[in-house]
Amino acid sequence: MSDLNTCSNEKLSFKYSDEWELEEVPLENNPDCIATLSYEDGSLLNVIAFQSEMPSLEDFKEIIEESLLNDNAQIVSSEIANVGKRSSIQTHSRISIPEIDFEMFSVVFLEDGFVYIFELRTVSDIVSKFMEIVGTFEILE
Repeated sequence: MSDLNTCSNEKLSFKYSDEWELEEVPLENNPDCIATLSYEDGSLLNVIAFQSEMPSLEDFKEIIEESLLNDNAQIVSSEIANVGKRSSIQTHSRISIPEIDFEMFSVVFLEDGFVYIFELRTVSDIVSKFMEIVGTFEILE
């Protein structure tokens, strides 16, 4: 990625290219949202962080899958995989609502009592650009 921008707060940091635009996040509606990025094709990437007592990735993976199914999503894939040196839950699902059909890709990290979620909602094939951003993720001490 060239022309990298950095987004950070007291919990985390990540980098993104100029193809993405940092949106203003209405925190009163979603206090756990750290950032929302929009891509030139209309795709949205939400970065969320919150405290959790979740004991394992396996347990949280089950909760994510159940939530997706309750929202009538079709789960394409769901696995525990590494991103860099961190274990994560990676899901790919298809969602149909009356207004639009889209795909959702999520990467979830559990570390030190926090859940960190990178969630892409897209109608195009930009998963590699999404994973470039996720690969720059750092937890700040």
